[in-house]
Amino acid sequence: MRSPPAASKATAFIALALAFAAPAAGAAEPASLIDLPVVAGRVVVPAAQFRNAAARAARKGSPVEIALAVAGAFEGQQQLIVQVNEGAESPSASRVTVIRDGLLDDAVRSERWDIDLARTSAGPWKISQVNKSWRCWRGAPTAGFAAQPCP
Repeated sequence: MRSPPAASKATAFIALALAFAAPAAGAAEPASLIDLPVVAGRVVVPAAQFRNAAARAARKGSPVEIALAVAGAFEGQQQLIVQVNEGAESPSASRVTVIRDGLLDDAVRSERWDIDLARTSAGPWKISQVNKSWRCWRGAPTAGFAAQPCP
């Protein structure tokens, strides 16, 4: 009996490896925290809660500096900051998303801040709106962010 050629063995091995890897890949979390959906709304944060950040914005802070002032001190495993500007050279608006994961909380796993900023006619930024949502360690939601409190 002849043994199969080496190329056939390699192809069979690759097919077998892909078959074992496929279920695991489907069960994995998204590649990045930014890919997690906001599945059940956001809470609008009242302006009184980010008064210090608004003062920083008036003093010509950058959108990221302002967003971090809104979100406050970070205590967790990882932090992801994404800034998207409207207009590249001299943006008129900016959205900064701050996602903090692995929080030192037994209920809340992650928090997401979406901070919308607009440039004033004088030049500095003004905070237009701040939204916040959470992802829980257990219960709903764990696959995405939501406005509901974690159990």
